Amino acid sequence: MALYPKQFGIVLKNARMNLNLTQAELAEKLDISLPYLKDLERFRNSPSYEVFERTIRYFNISADTVIYPDQSQTDGTYQKVLRLLNCCNERQMSVILAAVEALLDTGEKISGSE
Repeated sequence: MALYPKQFGIVLKNARMNLNLTQAELAEKLDISLPYLKDLERFRNSPSYEVFERTIRYFNISADTVIYPDQSQTDGTYQKVLRLLNCCNERQMSVILAAVEALLDTGEKISGSE
């Protein structure tokens, strides 16, 4: 697994700030030292696998934003959709899948007719 310290630091800091947490509060919640958290946010250190996992679980964010930083999956709308999908049950996921497939099929037909 390739972790990019800069990308992880950016994601970590943004997620922390979105929840209005101080660095000390987040360090306590993630069970890490404050200096270690500061190093992560300043891109001076890569997280251990355990810290990486705790962080993405705590903030309910996709690991893809850190592992694949070149993909355009860091915008707020994409992240919000991912968070909401994690809250859905199997029936809701089926409805969402059908709706997305229908939207994409419609988009192809509209694009093809222009």
